[in-house]
Amino acid sequence: MKNSNDTKQKLIDVTRQMIDTKGVDSVSMRDLGKEMNLSRSAVYVYFKNKEDLLAAIVTEDFEMLKTRIGKLTQEINDPRKLVYEVLYAFYDFGINNQEHYKLMFLKQWDKNQYDNLHIAAIEVFEIFYKCLEKPHEQKYTVNKPPQQLTAMISAFILGLVELNSTGHLEPEKGLNNPTGLINSFIDLIFV
Repeated sequence: MKNSNDTKQKLIDVTRQMIDTKGVDSVSMRDLGKEMNLSRSAVYVYFKNKEDLLAAIVTEDFEMLKTRIGKLTQEINDPRKLVYEVLYAFYDFGINNQEHYKLMFLKQWDKNQYDNLHIAAIEVFEIFYKCLEKPHEQKYTVNKPPQQLTAMISAFILGLVELNSTGHLEPEKGLNNPTGLINSFIDLIFV
């Protein structure tokens, strides 16, 4: 049984390498089988189709992001600094993992079909929420409920990553300084 799990994880790892070197469109079950010295049909023993395989990678990506920003919540006590660091870590992840970011946030995944993926995504959202819950209770944030603040922060950082990853860094639009924009956005939230 361990061999089966090792093969499945190896398929995920090789696919991740394919995405990182040639982009998500380069992934094919046939090429993956060749790379692993498996028949194409053997790949389907582990994943029913390409989307199923990509969903496993996206779930891992959310887990990695959750671990990365979750660690910050344990290390930083100042709420404003914590929110900045969490947003910057999220931004950095998106910019440095653009193909994965697209799969994570620009593709709609079926909640019923990929419940582990959905749970992992919600857990990332919950970290944002927890970063805002305590300062909100202590009246350090604008008068919006933590859920609404979390949605606002999520929309902001997703938009900033998307703009910057597509090359919109124009100084005349004020988009050439992502860290400054993150700080300015936090200024709007913390009072």
